[in-house]
Amino acid sequence: MKKIMSDYAAFEQAMDLMKLYMVLDFEGICREIGADKDALDSLLLSELGYDGQSLVDYYRKNC
Repeated sequence: MKKIMSDYAAFEQAMDLMKLYMVLDFEGICREIGADKDALDSLLLSELGYDGQSLVDYYRKNC
């Protein structure tokens, strides 16, 4: 559980501070931060109601 929460925090930084959504898709962001794509995708869906790629797409269009 500790790893996925660390991945979740790294994803938040990648999106908000580094703005990786501008150049990478969800899978690329996961590779960049060393996150387990499937586990993070499931966590994002349960926490935010968006899967990872949908969240990246939303950010790309609206931020």
